[in-house]
Amino acid sequence: MFSAERVVPRDLRAAVTSFTVVDTASSSAVAAAACAIGADGIVPGFEYSVDVAAEAAARLGLPHLPLEAAALTRDKYRSRSHLAIAGLAGPRFARIADRRDIVTAASQVGFPAVVKPVDGCGSQHATRVNSLVELQLAVERAMRHGVVDMGREIGHVLLLEQYVEGPEYSIEGYVGRHGPRVLAVAEKLLSAEPYFVEMGHIVEAALAPEHRTALVAYVEKVAAKIGLNLGVFHAEARMTRDGPVLIEIAARLGGDRIYRLVELSKSISLPEVMIRSHLGDTDPAPLCDARHATCVSGVQFFTHVTGRFAGAAAVERVRATPGFEEVEVLSHIGGTVLKLTDFRARVGHVLFTAADRPTLDLRLAEALKALKFDHADNGS
Repeated sequence: MFSAERVVPRDLRAAVTSFTVVDTASSSAVAAAACAIGADGIVPGFEYSVDVAAEAAARLGLPHLPLEAAALTRDKYRSRSHLAIAGLAGPRFARIADRRDIVTAASQVGFPAVVKPVDGCGSQHATRVNSLVELQLAVERAMRHGVVDMGREIGHVLLLEQYVEGPEYSIEGYVGRHGPRVLAVAEKLLSAEPYFVEMGHIVEAALAPEHRTALVAYVEKVAAKIGLNLGVFHAEARMTRDGPVLIEIAARLGGDRIYRLVELSKSISLPEVMIRSHLGDTDPAPLCDARHATCVSGVQFFTHVTGRFAGAAAVERVRATPGFEEVEVLSHIGGTVLKLTDFRARVGHVLFTAADRPTLDLRLAEALKALKFDHADNGS
C-alpha cells in the first residue's frame, strides 16, 4: 500500500516492477487497487493503515485481522477498556473528548499522568502532566493545534492515563497457529520528560530472565485478548515493581528500524514473517529461535543542536567504524530547529552491531560524537 501523500523513494522504485498510488485512508480504494492487480494479500505498512488494510482485505476475502481487533489497536482508549474488562494489569485511564471532560478525567486518574491522542503515534502530543493546570494546558495545545500526520488529523480526542514508573521496552512478535509469539524485546531509550520521544533501541534488551519471561507472557496474553489472529505486532510496556504494564499495542511492524535490529541480532526477518502471515501462512516463522542472539544491535537518533553539522568527512569516519550498519542525516538539518517534543525533531540516526553491550554503547557514542553539529569540518 502506497500513500498518495508520500513520494516513492528511488530505491523502492528500482526494486519493484510497478507501483500504484492509492488513497490509503479509503478501504474501498485500497480494495479496488488490490483487486485490479490481483493481489494475494494486503499488508498494513503504517499505523494509520491497520484498520484500512483489514477492511480492504475482508472485502476481497483475503486473510485479514478481525475488524474489531484492528479497531482496538487503532484506539488507545478502546484497547485500554477492552483489556481492563479482561482483567489484565493496566493503569487508571479516562477519555477526554471535550474540555469539559478534563476535571472528571483528572479525578479518575490522578497525577502524575500522561495525556496523548487516542489514535496517534510517534509521541505526538504525548505529555506527562503533574497537575490539573498542566493537564488543561496540554489538552488546549492538542485540541487547538491538531497534528495532520500522513493525511490523518489527530489530537482531538485524548487519553489520560496514570503515569507508570519503570524501564520501557518494545516487544516484537507475530501470530501463528499457536497464537501470539514474542520474537524479540528491545530496550527503549527515551528523551527527557515531560515528553516521550524515542531516541534509541537496543536488541536484545538486557533483562533478567524472570523479568523477560513475565514480560513475554503478559504481552502474548494482551495480543490474544485484543484478538490478533495474524500478522505481526509491536507492543510497548514498562516493567514496574508489580510486573509488566502495557503502554500500547499495534498490529504492524515496529518503527525506528527495530525490525532491522531484530534481523541483525537474531537472523529473523519480521517483514518476511508479516508478509507470509498475510498471505495465509499459519506458520510464518517456522525456523525462528527467539531464545538466542548472535550479537547485540542498536540504533540511536540525534537532534539538531547549536552549531554546524560536522560534514561528509564525519559520515565517512562513522562508516569506517567496526560494527557499522547505517548512518542517516536528513536533508532538513539546516532548517528550523524543532523542540524535542516528538519524532519530528530527530534529524538522523546511526545503527551498529557489537558482540556485547558495552562495546555497542561505545560505538554508538563515538559515532554520535563524530557527527556533532558544533564540530567544524571542512569536509562538508
